[in-house]
Amino acid sequence: MMQLLVSDTSPYARKCRILIRELHLSDQVEERDAHPFENGELLLKANPLGRVPCLIMDDGRALTESGLIAQWLNQNAANPWIQDWDDRRLESFASGLLDLAVGRRIEMVRDSEIYSEYWINRRQDGILRTLDQLESEFRGTDLQLSFAQLSLAVGLDYLDFRYPEASWRTGRPALADVFRFWCERASFLETAAPSNA
Repeated sequence: MMQLLVSDTSPYARKCRILIRELHLSDQVEERDAHPFENGELLLKANPLGRVPCLIMDDGRALTESGLIAQWLNQNAANPWIQDWDDRRLESFASGLLDLAVGRRIEMVRDSEIYSEYWINRRQDGILRTLDQLESEFRGTDLQLSFAQLSLAVGLDYLDFRYPEASWRTGRPALADVFRFWCERASFLETAAPSNA
């Protein structure tokens, strides 16, 4: 059986965990906790980058990076999602939103003597611009199972998780609709980060 190394607070791992459920691959992939800061032997042997998610395939080789793992899971599913170039384009914006949010979080939890107000603010400005861009892109779009909408929902939930003051819903009804759509799915609820994390 394949193993997906995850951390329950990693939004990147969450994207893959949701896909495993949505693509009905739970009987083929075992999720194993591997907090990256603990430098566990299993994780570092599979992924010298020391990051999650990491998918260890049946032959022992590993796939790293959530986007690559997601594509591999989809390709090996009985009923894969169809992805066109526009969905890929929107997925890249949504993934970039998540990168900015995670980067901002990392900066904010550093010791106050060494964190950079410049980088915190720069990433926050990028988050706001990207939210506005995605709002215009998703306005009038059908709600559906897609890589772009999945990545967006995971990113929006991460904003709620780490920045509850962000108020990303204000003036962005299309994003709120995408988020509500995913919040009703068991895969999304089952993979939520612990509230005390």
